[in-house]
Amino acid sequence: MPDRETGGVRAARPARSRPIRPARRAAPQPAPTAARRPARFTVGDVHAALDAFAPFRNAAEWDNVGLLLGRPDWPARRALLTIDLTDPVAREAQRHGAGVVVAYHPPIFKSVRCVGPEADGPTTLLADLLAERVSVIAVHTACDAAVGGTNDVLLDAVGAVVERRPLEPLRREQDTYKLVVFVPQASVAAVRAALSAAGAGVIGHYRDCSFELAGTGTFRGDETTRPAVGRRQVLERVAEVRLEMVVPRARLAAAVRALYAAHPYEEPAFDVYPLHELAGRGGAGMGRVGVLAAPLNGRALLRRLGTRIDLSAATVIGSLARRFGSVTAAAGSFGARGFRDAGSLVLTGELKHHEALELERRNVSAVCLGHHASERPVLGRIAERLRAALPSLDIAVSRADRAPQRPLRHAQRKGASA
Repeated sequence: MPDRETGGVRAARPARSRPIRPARRAAPQPAPTAARRPARFTVGDVHAALDAFAPFRNAAEWDNVGLLLGRPDWPARRALLTIDLTDPVAREAQRHGAGVVVAYHPPIFKSVRCVGPEADGPTTLLADLLAERVSVIAVHTACDAAVGGTNDVLLDAVGAVVERRPLEPLRREQDTYKLVVFVPQASVAAVRAALSAAGAGVIGHYRDCSFELAGTGTFRGDETTRPAVGRRQVLERVAEVRLEMVVPRARLAAAVRALYAAHPYEEPAFDVYPLHELAGRGGAGMGRVGVLAAPLNGRALLRRLGTRIDLSAATVIGSLARRFGSVTAAAGSFGARGFRDAGSLVLTGELKHHEALELERRNVSAVCLGHHASERPVLGRIAERLRAALPSLDIAVSRADRAPQRPLRHAQRKGASA
């Protein structure tokens, strides 16, 4: 470095000679810890495993799920699971060398104006996590809608459930249409082949898929027509086949052109229907209804639930003194819109005052477990699924994750700083 007095460069000091000593036998080294092992998995692997369990595309439209912070190619030796990514949880992730935090609630929800100390949201440490290459993945309503997800965990805690179905099945519009065309019997094979060549009739790994239904078509052409069958201005009855094939959105125009080219009629009759898909083969959706093996008293159901779910902050709407044939689980802030069956005990996170009044009017009984308490049990299920998919990934459930609200008796017993 430059010398302060001369402004030149200091001469390098000669290295001190040291006697060469015999090499000591190396002391036995401890087994490498998880932090020292090279990462077998990436953040993208964790994201893919979560997506296989709770597809992100099934989340509510207003939600913000998936990879919110970091890069999919970053290494992930350890994963920390939490309901909320607060400052204490972020510091826990830093202490334990987590490469990815799987947060139930998205820490980035609204438009982001900054990620520094003045940042909105549950944590001010997003910049610190990013600097240490800690990624964040949020699951939220994708996990709520999943088969085996948040609400199934609540039903598992109740037990004795023999049948399950979504309270609100998840239906979404596909990028696929159904093309229905009416063809004379002799031309069915040619029209089907033309449509298949244009990209229609593909279902999964199967091609040339179609359905035929025989019937009778009628038509009467005016004086300007040149009908392929029959005469103009005469009502004709022709044996035809209703031919149905699915067509991807990207191939729809090509399929229609192929239809016109291959069909013998001057004006082919055909319909195009947009298709909708029920996610999870009809099993995925918001809320979960579990039919009980036999009707049970509400208090008995609550005792079962209390063996596996924290009921310290739970409140009740309606009566538990009657018997229920099913349980409806809807964790978090689901609202009261779907709770109309008086024979089903509702398990939810929280309800607003006017929503509780509405349930009373409908004679629907509900147990509000607390927002955090209704969702926290799913972290164990997420850990199970990640361990099954990524066996050598170190997975921990956050100890710093806490409900922001707690019963007053707990606060008085443990002190204001608890």
